[in-house]
Amino acid sequence: MRGAETKLPMFPPGLNTRPATDSDLEDVIGLFRLAERIDRGEAETTREDTESGWQMTDFDMRRQTLMVWSGADLVAYAEFYNWRAEATVHPDHRGRGIGSALLRWTEAATLLRQPLDEEARTGQTIVDANKGAAAMFKRAGYSPRHFSWALRLPTDADMTDRTVPAGYSIRRFDPNTESHAVYRVIEDAFNEWPNRTPTTYANWRAMITDRGDFDPSLLYVALHGDEIVGVAVGLPYPEEGWVQQLAVQRDHRRRGLAKALLGATFGEMRRRGFPELGLSTDSRTGALDLYL
Repeated sequence: MRGAETKLPMFPPGLNTRPATDSDLEDVIGLFRLAERIDRGEAETTREDTESGWQMTDFDMRRQTLMVWSGADLVAYAEFYNWRAEATVHPDHRGRGIGSALLRWTEAATLLRQPLDEEARTGQTIVDANKGAAAMFKRAGYSPRHFSWALRLPTDADMTDRTVPAGYSIRRFDPNTESHAVYRVIEDAFNEWPNRTPTTYANWRAMITDRGDFDPSLLYVALHGDEIVGVAVGLPYPEEGWVQQLAVQRDHRRRGLAKALLGATFGEMRRRGFPELGLSTDSRTGALDLYL
């Protein structure tokens, strides 16, 4: 059944639906940022965040996105990739059943494209403050799978005491020769998480090094001899320096490499004057105590 069309659920009267196209990018970003200001108190989604996902080699916008319109106004958007969905409803249009209809669509569309040898599952990350979304998912039979945290470094935190362990070195990476080695360290480490779907090299590049805001001077590598054994990927958001990915090979952990990589990346961001520095982690990684 892979590649078949997904039957659309019933949406409230007066609404129209269609897949997104590249020309809809600004509308989708605007909707997410508006919802984030209501749900989180600040807008976080950038053009590069959304665009990089749309540029993944196996992301089919015609089958994996859905826009909901009221006349010329975009009132909701949903997309899915592998088992994970992302969706939002305009704050002025919540409580009408649009979110429930999007939930049914993401479930049907995700399961339709899921490989037969994978666990049948679908999910979405929501913020704690969005009580309505949490209640909707609970009514539909969803339960928490893992918890995520966004963390920010205090402005007075000392970044100088991040000693590189003996036998190792840390430097900026070479985008001309080291992209695949960096990807491999990250992918091997992240694949230790339970139920994770692997990321291809092409899709990792779309999400990281091919982003319009990617700055290779904010990606640091840890070396043991000539081998890359640790990576910190920094991204320059408009008001914040952000560590997007941090990974150390299993055989080289518990030696201080992660702290040293964070020190190098955050230290450079601080020298450039970013007003805030941050990263995120979740309960699958076991890294919360390190960051705290």
